[in-house]
Amino acid sequence: MKFIQVMEQTGDMDEARAEIEGYFDNADNETKVKKLILCEDRDVPGKIVTIVEFESWETASDNNDLDATQEGAAEAQATTDITYQNLDVHHEWVR
Repeated sequence: MKFIQVMEQTGDMDEARAEIEGYFDNADNETKVKKLILCEDRDVPGKIVTIVEFESWETASDNNDLDATQEGAAEAQATTDITYQNLDVHHEWVR
């Protein structure tokens, strides 16, 4: 079953983008991330929403064990107000 993690935080979009690009550089081909979408809420400037897609909860768990993921998560928790939602995808419609 596909798995999605949604992360919300307050911050600067350029910094968030740089952090994500740094993560991908550090994780290289070890990352299990299938797709990542970086968004900013139009109605709440500075509210950043990141949507990360994985093949399954298991691959997300494997990704969580990577040093690059642990380091990035620790930094985010220490420097931002980040929150996480962990979502199993039961149905998906693509048009």
